[in-house]
Amino acid sequence: MKKLLLLYFLFLFALNHSAQTSYNTFWIQFKDKHNSEFSISKPNQFLSKKAIERRLEWGLGFDSLDLPVNKNYIDQVLNMGNSQLLLKSKWFNSITVQVNDTSSSVLETWLNQISQLESVLQVRSLENILQNGKVISIQGVQANQENQTHSYGDSYRQIEMLNGHFLHDLGFEGQGVDLAVFDGGFLFADELPAMKHLFSEGRIVSKHDLLHFNSTEVFDASTHGMMVLSHMAGIIPDSLYGTATQANYFLFQTEDVFQEVRLEEDTWIQAAEMADSIGVDVINSSLGYSLFDFESMSYLPIDMNGQTTRISQAANICALKGTLVVNSAGNSGASAWHAITAPSDAEHVLSIGAVDVNEIHASFSGYRPPNGPFVKPNVVAMGKQTVYAAYDSTIARGNGTSFSSPIIAGLAACLMQAFPHVSNLKIKDVIERSASLYETPNDSMGYGVPDFWKAFLMLSQEQNGFVQNENILVYPQPSSGIFEVRIKSNLVTPKVYLFNATGSSIRNIRPYFNQLENEWCRIEVDLSNQAAGTYYLMVHENDEILTTPLIRIE
Repeated sequence: MKKLLLLYFLFLFALNHSAQTSYNTFWIQFKDKHNSEFSISKPNQFLSKKAIERRLEWGLGFDSLDLPVNKNYIDQVLNMGNSQLLLKSKWFNSITVQVNDTSSSVLETWLNQISQLESVLQVRSLENILQNGKVISIQGVQANQENQTHSYGDSYRQIEMLNGHFLHDLGFEGQGVDLAVFDGGFLFADELPAMKHLFSEGRIVSKHDLLHFNSTEVFDASTHGMMVLSHMAGIIPDSLYGTATQANYFLFQTEDVFQEVRLEEDTWIQAAEMADSIGVDVINSSLGYSLFDFESMSYLPIDMNGQTTRISQAANICALKGTLVVNSAGNSGASAWHAITAPSDAEHVLSIGAVDVNEIHASFSGYRPPNGPFVKPNVVAMGKQTVYAAYDSTIARGNGTSFSSPIIAGLAACLMQAFPHVSNLKIKDVIERSASLYETPNDSMGYGVPDFWKAFLMLSQEQNGFVQNENILVYPQPSSGIFEVRIKSNLVTPKVYLFNATGSSIRNIRPYFNQLENEWCRIEVDLSNQAAGTYYLMVHENDEILTTPLIRIE
């Protein structure tokens, strides 16, 4: 208790101290990337193999934004003295530095010297970063235990609402998908049984504390990131099951939980650039920026237009380079601010609002900003009384778009696993088109509650062509009852499933394999006792899915 009290007083002292030296961080943007030691023609110098292959497959190419900041320009600034490098941004061709001596005369001289450098385009001041130690922040409430027989336990509704359990039933739980989490700390994530499998199976690929610049210690400061992570990756038998328990995770600490300063935008941007270079598939960012501790640095709701804030510009760049950026819409719906927060206002960001268990808009969930040019939030998920892993190894319930966002991000990763050659923007599009209000979006729920089973069927149809697929044939089509299906398969017993249009499994089918028919497997499907309508036959072998509709008529 004494230690916690001491930390608390240190925290108050740090806040008071920061208010007295509020302008010791500066953002410096350079004019160009001339004479770079890197070349766009050699992207392997600065991008991973996965990132390069993704760009080539989707025709995204490479440009000057991919080139790192010119080291000579950085050295010119640092050689002026009185500053140390904090962050670099290749997308904005900029660096963020901290000034050591902020006395008026020294600071003025330094600013003049930097501004006169031929390479420098502009210099802007930011709030200072917190210099003192971190304070443990424990959040959570006692779980409302209910007896359910479903294996998801109390977390069932937040997944079932989105028909995400159908993807899990087909074996899609994010395997092979790289998912980055941007947050303020992941306290206890490395200790809780709910996340034990992530460490034992090597699913925590890397850790980056960008607030302390060269640190990999992210299991501190706040439990918020741990709770967010548990919505995607947590497993507590019969109590909690995340939406992407088998994905690979990259943890980034970008948020300063002790104060709200513009520097956090720069740490977020550097994390996004790192994620892009790695080739991360999905980013979940349960963060948002609008009002800061220093009023002069705060935004206005009208600034949430996808263009004004640097963090939203960066989020758009990241999305256009191949990463699905999923961001919480913000919890200001019931406050004077009312609107969503940056970077969820960016055009190509999948902004996630919150609803309750009955799919009714949660009052705290942010709205589309005044005269907002895009549908925002894009979609919604359960964000009121969701189930997550608590710090005491139990489960708890909590509220916030911070929780609806990772639920969607995890299921998006499952879609990406099922369709690894579909682009991030196509995944975003199909999630929106599957949603309940797609034809009539509004300013509180956007396109509404997405249906991931519907999205899966839409992608199956678009990617596999159904009947036109050369590896699966159906006769007759339509039929009054009995269908003969031929599937080209290298397996003696491929996994075959039959579903109705709502995603309910009718039964598993055990096909027989006729080696005399050149690897074609013949299946007879009898729907004589089923109602007229469209059914879906799915064949899953190795990493490939073949899908075809069976149209039953009277």
